[in-house]
Amino acid sequence: MATVNWAKLAAQNRVKAVGISWTPEEANAIYKLKIPADYVRQGILTLEDYEKAKKAGLERSVPKIDLEKEAKELGISFTPEATVESLKKEIEAKKKVGVKESNLKKENVGKNKKRVKKT
Repeated sequence: MATVNWAKLAAQNRVKAVGISWTPEEANAIYKLKIPADYVRQGILTLEDYEKAKKAGLERSVPKIDLEKEAKELGISFTPEATVESLKKEIEAKKKVGVKESNLKKENVGKNKKRVKKT
């Protein structure tokens, strides 16, 4: 018996997330109303709400390939099974840590220099 590859299903928008299937209302919005899965994941289930969200500029998901590129640039290790959501979380966490590290470096500039006494 084969196991379900939830990460692949999520990447293909065939499930809401790893281990979570679409509800009947969400599936209706995706397959009958043709609302993009990115919007349905954010709670948009009607055409009216979808139009409002598009006008308001509701954030759409970044393609996985772009997230993988950014993760590599930040030095994050991952496998092809990594989900979009997990990549986003890791990138956000790395960026927060990067900001903290750069602030620490700025604060410590000059603190580690040895003083040389003139004789």
